[in-house]
Amino acid sequence: MIKSLYIKNFILIDELFLDFEEGVNVFTGETGAGKTIILRAIDIVFGGKVNREVIKNDNQNALIELSFDDNGQEVIISREISKTGTKPRINGAFVNLDEIKEIREKLIDIHSQHQTYTYLAPKYHIELLDNYIAREDSSFLELLECYKQNYKEYKDVSSKYDFAKNNNEQNQRQIDLLKFQIKEIQDAEIFDNEEEELNAELDILSNAQELKETSWGAFWALNGDDENICEGLSKIQNLLSRISSKDENLKNITENLVNLSEEIKSCAYELRSYSENLEDDPKRLDEINERLSLIEKLKRKYGKDLSGALLNFESELKALDTNENNIEFLEARKIELLAKMDEKSKLISEKRKEYSKILSSMILAELKELELSNADFKIDIKEKDFGKNGIDDVEFLITTNISQELMPLAKVASGGEISRCMLAIKIVFANIDKIKTIIFDEIDTGISGKASQSVARAMKKLSTNCQVVVVTHQAIIASCANVHFWVSKEQSDTTRVFVAKLNDDKKKEALAQLAYGEVNEKSLEFAQQLLISCFNKP
Repeated sequence: MIKSLYIKNFILIDELFLDFEEGVNVFTGETGAGKTIILRAIDIVFGGKVNREVIKNDNQNALIELSFDDNGQEVIISREISKTGTKPRINGAFVNLDEIKEIREKLIDIHSQHQTYTYLAPKYHIELLDNYIAREDSSFLELLECYKQNYKEYKDVSSKYDFAKNNNEQNQRQIDLLKFQIKEIQDAEIFDNEEEELNAELDILSNAQELKETSWGAFWALNGDDENICEGLSKIQNLLSRISSKDENLKNITENLVNLSEEIKSCAYELRSYSENLEDDPKRLDEINERLSLIEKLKRKYGKDLSGALLNFESELKALDTNENNIEFLEARKIELLAKMDEKSKLISEKRKEYSKILSSMILAELKELELSNADFKIDIKEKDFGKNGIDDVEFLITTNISQELMPLAKVASGGEISRCMLAIKIVFANIDKIKTIIFDEIDTGISGKASQSVARAMKKLSTNCQVVVVTHQAIIASCANVHFWVSKEQSDTTRVFVAKLNDDKKKEALAQLAYGEVNEKSLEFAQQLLISCFNKP
């Protein structure tokens, strides 16, 4: 439960420290006095949305610090708000807001007018029912989560299947094109460096006559006519041989000339052979030109790197072929998931129908306690197509008059009846969830007389299981308070909000003021009677 609240430089509050107690803690005061500011501060410290406009006047920051008891241990949550952001802490250590929100879900429930109208929407009714079942049956949550995973995958698979199916015709055209392109390149059977080799052969065949004549002329000059180079070298070799015996230095030169002569003869023989064997081949020349033309044509179509283009086409074809196979896989997976969803959704629906009767009776019992004796309440479950929560449409139906049929909550209940319906729901779920503190912001809207008395009794009953914090304008409801805070606003050079924790005498005066608009003997006597009737000491 909340033990204390400290607020500084927040909206209209300079500095404020409040001690809370067990039971019912009531905030009253004139309209616009600032009661809701207190509840907003509690909401913010527990992770609610906030902006820098809440910082009072020209101060650098605002601070909200809340102390609560968690099974005998004191925990302090604070949130410092500056112009640039907020700093949430737990027991002085910085934390992220998700950690604080987890604590909030376990310890506190803040019910505002916004939440009242939210609860009227049927989409929240299934959440309330499922939350109740999950607390009573531990296997239900696992079953529901398993269904939700199947449903999520089913939606994803269906989307992929539809996309693949719609693109199947286009894919087929692309597959046919890729197969043609691959075949065209493969049929050409172009090997590595073929183009370079063909161009080299083309140069030879195109210049065959010139090459033949020139190579034969070179042979003839080396070892053909009488005055050829080989003959000249032979003569020089003979001359040196005669004199090399007379000078040792000439022997090396003579030997080198002998070697040179042999190499020149070898070159001459090769040139002769080359010239004699080189022939014009017009047929081969045509073949080479045709082959080069084919290669050039393919390169113009698919780029200079034909091997790379072939690999890309084969990769694209593989991906599209996989997609074709994938359509069959996706269709099979859809059928499989539908079967799983059907099985699980029926089990979920059975549990909802079973527990809806129990929950309906619990809420109806609380409605009777809240002076709605002619009320009837039912959680209606209708079957629908598969959705994220299963095959059930869940809606709270109510009638407050014997002559009326059950109708949706939002269409039947008046303002006061809505307030009591919300209170009944909150009482049931507060008991189930073991919430430590429940806060009501003007839950008494639209009620008076006996209805107000029933709400006051309900607050008192609820406070036996958890701490209750209430903002109210009703003297009857305020009379059930264990702790009564009076909120007032002072305006001079600046506007300030003050909160006073009232003693017994001041409580009586506050109730008199709420009931009659002024404090006099008659109003004080009425306030005294309220305190007695609501089980408080006189």
